[in-house]
Parts: sequence; structure tokens; C-alpha cells
Amino acid sequence: MNKNKYWIPIKQNLEYIESLVKDGAKVLEIGPGTIPFSKATDFCGWTMEEKGRLNNYKIADASTEMLPYQNKEFDFLYCRHVIEDLWNPVHALKEISRIAKAGYIETPSALCELSKDVDAGPNVAWRGYNHHRYIIWNDNGVLNILPKFPIIEHMKFNDEFLEKHLEDPFLWSTYFHFQNEINFKFYEMGREKDFVLFNNSYTLILKNAIQKSINEANEYKRKIL
Repeated sequence: MNKNKYWIPIKQNLEYIESLVKDGAKVLEIGPGTIPFSKATDFCGWTMEEKGRLNNYKIADASTEMLPYQNKEFDFLYCRHVIEDLWNPVHALKEISRIAKAGYIETPSALCELSKDVDAGPNVAWRGYNHHRYIIWNDNGVLNILPKFPIIEHMKFNDEFLEKHLEDPFLWSTYFHFQNEINFKFYEMGREKDFVLFNNSYTLILKNAIQKSINEANEYKRKIL
């Protein structure tokens, strides 16, 4: 099992993202959590928890509501470990595209979401994070979003292969930069859709997502280091 768990932002990546933000830029962070983005001028979340400690903080449910900002109001938007939690990520991504000229989205990688012992606690037997709704990966500039079903706990993966790759902190995350509009693909279940659960179509998508997430993270790592 993995002894190290890489949940916090990677220092080199954070410095790279900060370098993209020009002086005087108006920057929004969605879902700031405990480690707010240093370049953010505004914040948006869905609880009162952060309101007392962050300036320019507004409350909105990114799954259902229009975000309380004007079209292309922000020069840059930062959103880390949020999209995978939302029940309606499509709405959120459309709203992000509406209000931001450019930005960065980060989620756990497909590799991470299908590996065991990555969640909080010792010897965690389930795959990925137990509260996440989606598996997300970057495929050549398209953000792929796949519903995460409990059936993954009964699927067979090469766990030794997954665990070995998670020794690299960069492979824990999906890294996605965008300009003006987010290109994304949402996978739908059904006979005339992208997959069904009673044949191997869902499994094939997952295995492809693992390899895509490894390749994308390694390429991104080479780019910024």
C-alpha cells in the first residue's frame, strides 16, 4: 500500500501557475478550502466556513446556480479538487467558461481514483476517494468526465502497477489549463450512449483513462520542471 499521500498542491506546479498570472489581474478561486490560491483576488464557495477568513468571498452552488459574476469578469480562474465532488459538473464548467478568460482546473487523476489506499486513514481498502462522484482526466486538451460507480470496487486492475506509479506525486492529479472556453466530454450511460455497465465498455474506458492520466501527467511534469 502507498505510504505517502500527495493531497496538497505540488510546489513546482503552484509556482508555475502563479507565474501565469499577470500583475493586477482579477483572479477568482472556486472552492478555496484550507489552502487558498495566493494570487486570488476573489473567492467563491458554497458554505459559510471560509467567509470569515477570506476577502471578497461569495456563496454559490456551482452545480445549480449561475455564479454571481459577469461574463468574462476574471482574467484567471483557479479551481482545485472541486469538479469531481459536484453532482452537476457540466453546469459548473459552463459557468467557469462564462466568467473566466483563462484558468486552471485540477482534480485527482484517473490513476488515483482507481487505486487503493489513497483516501484518508490507514490501510484504506476502497479505490480512490469515497466521496467523489466522477473520474476525470485530460485527453489532449479535452477534460473527460466519467461517472464513478461502486462497481469499480469489484473490477480487477493491476494494483501493483497502479501503486508503483503513485510513488510519483505528479501522477496523483489531472492538470488542465484553458483559454476562453473549457472543452470537455461527459460520458453518459445507456445503450445508445458511451457505455453500459453489463459489458466491458465501462472497463475499457477506465483502463484507457488510467493510461491517459499517466501520459498526461508525465508530459505536464516535463513541461513545467
